[in-house]
Amino acid sequence: MKCKIVNRSFVLLVMVFCAGSTFAQTSSGKLHQIGSQSAVINDNWLYLEKDSEEIPSEADEYYQQISLPHTWNALDVLETKDYRRAGSWYRKYLTFSEAQFHQRQYLKFNAAGQQAKVYLNGEELIHHIGGYSAFICELTGKLNLGKNKIDVWVSNADSQNIAPRSGDFNFYGGLYRSVELISCPKLTISKKYFASSGVRVWSEKVSADLADLHVSARVDNGTNKRSKIEIVVSVLDKKGNVVSSGKSAYKVDAGKTELVKVAMTDVANPKLWSPEYPELYQVKIELQTKGETIDEVLVNHGFRWYEFTADKGFFLNGKPYKLKGLNRHQDNYRQGNAVSLNHHLEDIKLMKELGVNWLRLAHYQQDNYVLQLCDEMGILVWEEIPYVNKTSFEPEFEQNLQLMMKDLINQHFNHSSIILWGMGNEVWMSDRGDGKANIYDIVKNLNDLVHSEDPVRKTVFVNGDNNRPIDYKVYEIPDVFGYNLYRGWYGTHHNTFTERVNELHAMMPNKPLIISEFGAGSDVRVHTENPLRQDFSIEYQNEFLESHLHQIDKMDWLCGVNWWSFADFGAAHRGDTKPHINQKGLVTFDRQKKDVFYLLKSKWSKEPVLYLETPTWQERGGDANKIYRVFTNMNEVELFHNGKSLGKQTKEFKWNVVLTKGVNKLKAFGVSGDVVREHGFELSYDNSVSEYAIKASCESDENPASHVLDGKPETYWSAKGECFIQLDLKRIRLANGVKIQFRNLDKTSYKLKIKGSANGKNWKELFSGTSNKNSQIESFIFSKQEEIQYIKIEGFGNNVDDMSSYCEIVPILSLEKQEKNLYEKVGAGE
Repeated sequence: MKCKIVNRSFVLLVMVFCAGSTFAQTSSGKLHQIGSQSAVINDNWLYLEKDSEEIPSEADEYYQQISLPHTWNALDVLETKDYRRAGSWYRKYLTFSEAQFHQRQYLKFNAAGQQAKVYLNGEELIHHIGGYSAFICELTGKLNLGKNKIDVWVSNADSQNIAPRSGDFNFYGGLYRSVELISCPKLTISKKYFASSGVRVWSEKVSADLADLHVSARVDNGTNKRSKIEIVVSVLDKKGNVVSSGKSAYKVDAGKTELVKVAMTDVANPKLWSPEYPELYQVKIELQTKGETIDEVLVNHGFRWYEFTADKGFFLNGKPYKLKGLNRHQDNYRQGNAVSLNHHLEDIKLMKELGVNWLRLAHYQQDNYVLQLCDEMGILVWEEIPYVNKTSFEPEFEQNLQLMMKDLINQHFNHSSIILWGMGNEVWMSDRGDGKANIYDIVKNLNDLVHSEDPVRKTVFVNGDNNRPIDYKVYEIPDVFGYNLYRGWYGTHHNTFTERVNELHAMMPNKPLIISEFGAGSDVRVHTENPLRQDFSIEYQNEFLESHLHQIDKMDWLCGVNWWSFADFGAAHRGDTKPHINQKGLVTFDRQKKDVFYLLKSKWSKEPVLYLETPTWQERGGDANKIYRVFTNMNEVELFHNGKSLGKQTKEFKWNVVLTKGVNKLKAFGVSGDVVREHGFELSYDNSVSEYAIKASCESDENPASHVLDGKPETYWSAKGECFIQLDLKRIRLANGVKIQFRNLDKTSYKLKIKGSANGKNWKELFSGTSNKNSQIESFIFSKQEEIQYIKIEGFGNNVDDMSSYCEIVPILSLEKQEKNLYEKVGAGE
């Protein structure tokens, strides 16, 4: 019997608190005025880079003036794998008037990586664990009239009890999201419950004809007397018509918080929410006393229902619906994760341009604004806690995981876009002795927690390309299972993808399956006419994606897929063609579109697409006969070369082009109905263009180079005394050695050193010694494979005439790493 997971729900987007007209815009991007007021206080902070948990004794002048968001890892993660993971201090002064003492005051931190302590005038208020969720601390009753000092200790140092312990991404430190000062009445909708809005709205039965509605609110009585209150709820459509309402009266004791549930009327014929039509209603939740509204929360929400099935795929609002999506990390080039709200907006807009309908927020809770955008613009979401790779089996580690899950669910519960809560990614596991995984209980407890916290959404857990979760029964726990498959990148061929997915389906026939990651890396500087696995060429990434999309289209039973990843992102331990960056994005780290962006857009977007591959390959060499492709979903395309038509095509969209020496102009024109598109570029062609560049120099100008090497054995470089020849491989390459053709003299040997560098500055000695006598061609194999861009051969003359004479130098390169790092082994299922 096939299993079916059904969720008939609507959930909402909370506009967390209301901002008065005299305050700045909140992180939700909206302004409102009643009761609670929130002001973003990102300016005029002080920062001290000091790794101590004691409040610094240094005076303010020793601090650096900054604004939030802020991270101390914006740049060092691009320079070294050993980026700063330690503690730092932030300081801010706040002034409160006597009038403000009649209200309750809170500080809300939207994130601090990876843990934080907050002090008010030297007194510790909170110690928050976890680098991605919000936390709040109350200042009421502890403030001084006038000036008050806030000190915040933040640390991203490794801690065995704080997830993530490891991962293929950077663990940035700092106050990298906004901080808000919240003022509210003493009797208020709670601000303290896991830093959430204090309200929940959900539905358990939704159809095109009728939807039920459930609302709850936590009322926090900060007065010194028992209060009679009423929660009044109204649901309004776009025209302002009330489509549902309800209210509930309650008595709340002094100093207590009570959960008040409101019985709502059903909504007839609701307009259903979907990525194509993100219909949102507004829920107004008012806290009233004596008929007066004293606090209010506004929530945007969408009605929809969905189901995951093992044999027929995913359904949205009763119809088959293939989930076509991406994975996203939050950081940006030279900013780290301290990014603006506009950064999030531009990312989501690019995703909508691509035509994606769903998004995995990997591998941690992301900014509330991202979820708001997904609600409003229409993208289904999977969000998860940072349980990645390593597990600590100390009780505190599991407790922290559960707190992170509670933060995530409570803070983002009211977002109509979210359909899955993720419990972990590629967590390493082994047999605990009874046929179950050593992490089995941790995952089972997380699964139980999610279902107790959220009555409507489903759970998911993710593994790499191995069978361990099947062998050790972990796959049985979540409602949906995700597999990360990098077939054709970390191993085998991309055409084995279908075979592997079908194999997993056969082993888990009753479990809905998602391909949570698949992808290949590329560098816009790297091009080849013979693309190979892990060569980082634009052409291989295109080939990889096209093959996978073709295979995915044939698997109707598969619930969905997520390309890894939307954008290149920081991974300091990596040594690929751009060191310290994972380059599997559709766009670069600074959000420049790669070819593969347009390829995917041509497959998933309904907007007319026309893109001529590839404008970044501006210098071509070798044979003049080239193949050029157009990525398009248009009906007819015509290609022109130097103003001459090469014909129209309606299917393959591939043309043979004979390039001419010098400048070549290519332009494609596409037609689809009344829509016309064009795209083109210029390139230079010379059949002698080399894959690497060589320069030479010597200490003395008395005997300069006869020829700079050009790759031809009949020419050579020769100089007397100390000299060097340097090869620029154009990008980071895997170098195993160097082959040198010497000028052959009788009984001649050459003394030399060979060095390598990734950046042309920091050189590592790879060989030092003498060549074999009478060896005209000799290969110098390094002791281990090196990831370098530059090779320098330093010559010190030969034993016959003190000359250094080389006819040809050829790097010995590889596309396969001899020693994979930890994360490459995980990706390869090892």
